[in-house]
Amino acid sequence: MRDAYDVLFKRYEREEFIKDSIDAIIFISPGEIEKHWKQHKALLLNNGPVYIRGYGRDAKKTDLFMALYKNLFPEMTILKDSSNNAQPTKLISEITPYKKTTDDSKKDGKERIQNYQISHLFGRTKNPFLFTAAWNIAYVPKYLDAFTGHESQGEHSKAFKVIFNDILKARFSVYVDDYNKLIKTHVGGKLEEALDKTRKDAKNTIRKFARFRSDAKHELSEI
Repeated sequence: MRDAYDVLFKRYEREEFIKDSIDAIIFISPGEIEKHWKQHKALLLNNGPVYIRGYGRDAKKTDLFMALYKNLFPEMTILKDSSNNAQPTKLISEITPYKKTTDDSKKDGKERIQNYQISHLFGRTKNPFLFTAAWNIAYVPKYLDAFTGHESQGEHSKAFKVIFNDILKARFSVYVDDYNKLIKTHVGGKLEEALDKTRKDAKNTIRKFARFRSDAKHELSEI
């Protein structure tokens, strides 16, 4: 097996590359994260609104998540993000000194950055607890997608993902623990029943519904 990443790591020690790459991530400040997480939980538990990313090609299957959440979280107001990233983009642009684009006429004092993308560190973008959680959002160097993206494969990519996730879990351990408690409380043993009701309401066969069931379980899983 010939792996293109072997060439890179012959010249750049892998663990050092991972460390330097994580150091290059622009995280939201700890103070803003703490403040926003409290606000976000208040929205979740007091009828929102909160947002999720669209599901499926061209977001055409988002209605399945909306139907599930009506069954699972009837007390929450959950909306689809207008562009699949509008709310996270607005959040990180407002509470960091950086923007991917700036309007010079407004002189907002933001520093322009390039070759960064707004990423969800723990994924789960169809999860209303995490899609706009400040600790789950960062400006990430675009080249990292080659190691952390779904299409990346091989031993180097697997090692990178393990180290990357371990570092992130340690950095945000307080919020990960808090999130996991919320999932236990608000999802817990209720998910299977809510999924079964959603399937019946949507009149999907078990086979057609299987992919969504699997995706929903992952989206609503603990970290």
